[in-house]
Amino acid sequence: MGRLVGYILLLLSAVLVVSTLTGSTNNYYNVPTGVKDCSVTKKFAELTNASITPNPMIRGKDYHIQGTFHNKKTIQWGILHITLTHTFKSYTNITFIDEKLNLCDFLVDLFNLHCPIPPGIYQFNYTDTCRVPSFFWPGRYYGKAAAYNEEGEEMVCQMAELTIN
Repeated sequence: MGRLVGYILLLLSAVLVVSTLTGSTNNYYNVPTGVKDCSVTKKFAELTNASITPNPMIRGKDYHIQGTFHNKKTIQWGILHITLTHTFKSYTNITFIDEKLNLCDFLVDLFNLHCPIPPGIYQFNYTDTCRVPSFFWPGRYYGKAAAYNEEGEEMVCQMAELTIN
């Protein structure tokens, strides 16, 4: 798997996977702590039983994610939009990642399934040997991942505050 995909899996794992542990529905911009579900609706998909280790993440170390993805509608195609920002000296945000990816390609990497993906419950257990990139500065990061279907409807949205040492 390429380095960019590895970095994106790192962010998505922190944002999508860990976020289900809190069950919070707070707005991303209002509460800067913890992990939140920012989905407009729960009619498309949900994530449960999720975990990421180590937490906090450590630069240069492998990480492991696992959880359950409950897909409620067939995924024909989609876009995955991922952002990761770092607050620098309390007065500006620096964006480390702002990417839009083909959701079906990402799901092949995560579940080894090709679109269309029918409704169902999918387990994932993933260890990335790409490691947390050493160019990430130590500190607090804010990540957001949202997936949209072919009609532009939001399927899932998750955000998180994470620490990288």
